[in-house]
Amino acid sequence: MSLGWKGASIVLGSVSFLMILIQGKFLLDQRSVFDFVIGILVFIFSVIIISGVLTLLFQLLKKIPGRYIWVLVTSFVFLLFSVIIPLEVAIPLILCIVAFVSLWGALLFKWIKGSYRHAKTSKRVGASLLLSIMTIGMVVGGYWLLQSGEVNSPDFTLSQLKASKHYDNTMLNNPSNPGSYRVNKLTYGSPHTYRKEFNQKNSLQTETVDGTNYLENWSSVRTKTLGFGPDKLPLNGQVWYPDGQGVFPLVLIVHGNHLMTDYSDPGYEYLGKLLASRGYIAVSVDENFLNFSPYDDLFLISPLKNENSARGLILLEHLQLWEEWNKNNNNPFYQKVDMEQIALIGHSRGGEAIAIAAAFNEMNHPPNNGNIKFDYHFSIRSLVSIAGTDGQYLPSGKSLPLKNINYLALQGAHDMDVNSFTSSNQYNRISYSDKEDYMNASVYIYGANHGQFNEKWGRGDGAGTANQFFNLQQIMPREQQETVAKVLISAFLDSTLKEMKNYQKIFQDLGYAKKWLPDTQYISNYYDSQTSYIATFNEDIDINTTTVPGGKLNGENLKEWKEEKVKLKFTEAQYSAVQLGWESNDLTFPASYTITLPDRGLVLEQNNSLVFSLAAIGKEGKEKEEEALIDFTITVEDSEGEKASLPLSHVAKLPPAIKGNLLKKPFSDIGPITEPVFQYYKFFLNDFQEINSQFNSSRLEKIHFQFNLTKQGKILLNNIGIRHETK
Repeated sequence: MSLGWKGASIVLGSVSFLMILIQGKFLLDQRSVFDFVIGILVFIFSVIIISGVLTLLFQLLKKIPGRYIWVLVTSFVFLLFSVIIPLEVAIPLILCIVAFVSLWGALLFKWIKGSYRHAKTSKRVGASLLLSIMTIGMVVGGYWLLQSGEVNSPDFTLSQLKASKHYDNTMLNNPSNPGSYRVNKLTYGSPHTYRKEFNQKNSLQTETVDGTNYLENWSSVRTKTLGFGPDKLPLNGQVWYPDGQGVFPLVLIVHGNHLMTDYSDPGYEYLGKLLASRGYIAVSVDENFLNFSPYDDLFLISPLKNENSARGLILLEHLQLWEEWNKNNNNPFYQKVDMEQIALIGHSRGGEAIAIAAAFNEMNHPPNNGNIKFDYHFSIRSLVSIAGTDGQYLPSGKSLPLKNINYLALQGAHDMDVNSFTSSNQYNRISYSDKEDYMNASVYIYGANHGQFNEKWGRGDGAGTANQFFNLQQIMPREQQETVAKVLISAFLDSTLKEMKNYQKIFQDLGYAKKWLPDTQYISNYYDSQTSYIATFNEDIDINTTTVPGGKLNGENLKEWKEEKVKLKFTEAQYSAVQLGWESNDLTFPASYTITLPDRGLVLEQNNSLVFSLAAIGKEGKEKEEEALIDFTITVEDSEGEKASLPLSHVAKLPPAIKGNLLKKPFSDIGPITEPVFQYYKFFLNDFQEINSQFNSSRLEKIHFQFNLTKQGKILLNNIGIRHETK
């Protein structure tokens, strides 16, 4: 080291050392001299060691040829685009690939060039052995990449959890069976549209929509590819409709973000045909021109931005078309559309688009531009989000609130694209303020992925080579996943648009649909406008207060008791729950959680039920093998002290969290593999009265959750309420 660098080191080190001693005196002034000396020495030596390690790394980088560093950085970017999986998993995986392949390449090249020819025997043998092992590893790794994974199965299936014979007594018909109508099909589109199927001889012609105020970064290359710019967005749709008289509810179906030139809208024909046969007009809406396109977006350097609001706007413009056609006696749909009964179905980013459309539908202006006037106000009654996104569109930084609308969220546990149950946020943001009968449901499905809800997307949710890292073998067959969608969506629409309210019981208890659904594991949640909530755990930070003013919450002998935001796989949810944990070998004094109802604010009648939602929390490490069904006791108490008890298993035990392992072994446990998903429970208060005839449900005062049947467990509890049961 030159004298200049030596002097710089001495002075810089001395000044910084003096300053940290002075700062240490301030930070540790309240401690003894001994504590000060120990504390400051530990800190100083820790910093010296860490900075020394970093220095060695920098020195090592100086010895690495610039050519390799150049290739390393380039390769890392290439691999990052080839392994499009969550970054928490992708980065460690890529680093392992880089290290292994680099070492193998170095050994192989040196061996080929004869670098070990004159080396000592021990070194030559060692290099040969290591190269052989790593070559075998490369072959095994290549074979691993080519395999589709291994078959997995759920811990518990629907038929196992819902074995009671009373489910067989239902008089409901299978909603996935085709109806009595013959199905016709036609298309409509804007003139000179980029796809000829929308401009056939019998196609209906539509105008274009100006979307310039809703889109950012539309490239000239995109305009050249499509033949139009953001000021002339087409209104294209494929229509399946009943061959018959009368008015029919209108259902728009919209896809999500896929490759722009790999058209997604034909992928919902299985739904369109079914719904049309059952008396709906079903339209698959083309919004492919808003999807990502590496070529047109300059390989994602300049992607289309903030297009989510445009996706919602286009749906409303389609509804505007249908309203005009319904009034035009020269149109084949003249007076055939029930514009009072409209549903929107959205897949992936389309699942958020339908919420945007429903929000815009009630507004006079878009949030980002008060100079634009809205005058839609259609009767959108129902929304179905299939593996929907949430939170990509945040006007004024706020999530979309929806009110007085029916909502169904479907999510696959093995979704490799939208891999957290994000639409549960929208599910929990919907509120009801009028007395009309609305319902809100969600279903989480073991073995379902993202793409198979669309016939054109397939089993692999990743982009190209990324699919080779996922365990595709565990995904259910496409026909089964389509069956799930057909059963649940058809039942939901029949219930909410055709007043066939008996289908509501399916979403309150999926046991009533077990004859029609593939026998896998499902978790279903539910609430409706007939429910008054006692505790939703979102109102404040006091763990003793209820949502309804005046109520009380109290825990006894609990190992864990806290209220917090629910943690999904790769994000934090916007809603909260109470976490309860217990562990006891002596069940004489079990842990318990008690809700005391307020004196006022709840209307209690004989024909009521107690409802709540539970989620199992996935266990980690060695505890994984110990997971089992959870059972406990629900005890209700009236104001006279009369009590009655039923076990949770009176409805169904709580199964462990679904394991949504996405990657193939041996990487299947990397990253989060479970997330809390809530299961709905409903206990008729009359059932408690059968246990104790002296119990008066109209004077219900306390609800006790007594953890006395399973020795240890950890759950989330949410949405405790009273539901008025209609006769």
